[in-house]
Amino acid sequence: MDGFIPLKKVYSFNPIPKELNAEESKYILGAQANLWTEYIQNENQVEYMVFPRILALSEVTWNGPSQNLENDYPDFLSRVENFMERFDALEVNYANHLYEIEGNILKEEGKVFYELTTPTKGKEIHYSINNAKTEVYSKPILIEENAKIKAHVFKNGEKVGSDFSEEIKYHKGITAKISLNVPPNPAYAGGGKEALINGISGSDKRYGDKEWLGFWGDNLEITIDFGTPTDINSVTTRFYNAPGQWIHAPKIIKMIRPFVDGTTDTISIPTFSPDDNNENIIEGYIPIIPILAGKMIDGSKIVLIIPNYGIIPEGQQGAGNKAWTFIDEIIIE
Repeated sequence: MDGFIPLKKVYSFNPIPKELNAEESKYILGAQANLWTEYIQNENQVEYMVFPRILALSEVTWNGPSQNLENDYPDFLSRVENFMERFDALEVNYANHLYEIEGNILKEEGKVFYELTTPTKGKEIHYSINNAKTEVYSKPILIEENAKIKAHVFKNGEKVGSDFSEEIKYHKGITAKISLNVPPNPAYAGGGKEALINGISGSDKRYGDKEWLGFWGDNLEITIDFGTPTDINSVTTRFYNAPGQWIHAPKIIKMIRPFVDGTTDTISIPTFSPDDNNENIIEGYIPIIPILAGKMIDGSKIVLIIPNYGIIPEGQQGAGNKAWTFIDEIIIE
């Protein structure tokens, strides 16, 4: 399994492994990039996957890896932007992500903000929140309630790129602190542990975005600390289940619930096992699982214990290997 490889990650590639010394490094003569085509439908899709990634790899192998990525990458993008005219003339079906918008949750002094960025210089971002008046983006947006944000990139007064939208669910976990007993796998670390309580749900169609976190064979323990006693009557989350890709949802979730008086209890919630033959579950994400619903608790933190599915059984893809666990937003109300 491989994660999503954005253009910046290709540009940051160092073809000389760090384990090699100077004498050994001289035997590295070049680099190559492979495109596996078992899921590629036609030549247009091949071009979309290769361009402009191939430009980034070419520059890395010709000039050597960047020594200052944050300075070099914007300069590279400005040259790619000019090169797009050549792609157009050659009718190459390239992936144009240069005018895309990226949104990120920021937290500062107990407040939540939403930051909008676009990778190329000299552009304006226009946005609206909850269908209010459109404004020119100048600073991170304060979020104090559920929000639907729409945005567009403008170049020289003209709209370019695709429309952007994001929905943020402002729940009680969004301002909490989160800790994990193990980090996510580097290939599927997404937005890091904060992605699990940032109010943004991952894609319904793929697990490789920055909201889903992937763990390979690990038993996961998640602690969410609210700082002060907090009334909670709902905790939900969801998992990805794709046995053909070694991804198996856990069979149960446990939650340790501390109370103000110092006592705790533990509840166990079954999720989904392929043995259950649940007709509502298909390859893809498992719908929202209520870990706690309609039962008020009052404590400063909760702990979720998520045992890994275990070793993949005979007769399934990846038999004999550890299963992957993919988890999305934990919503606390």
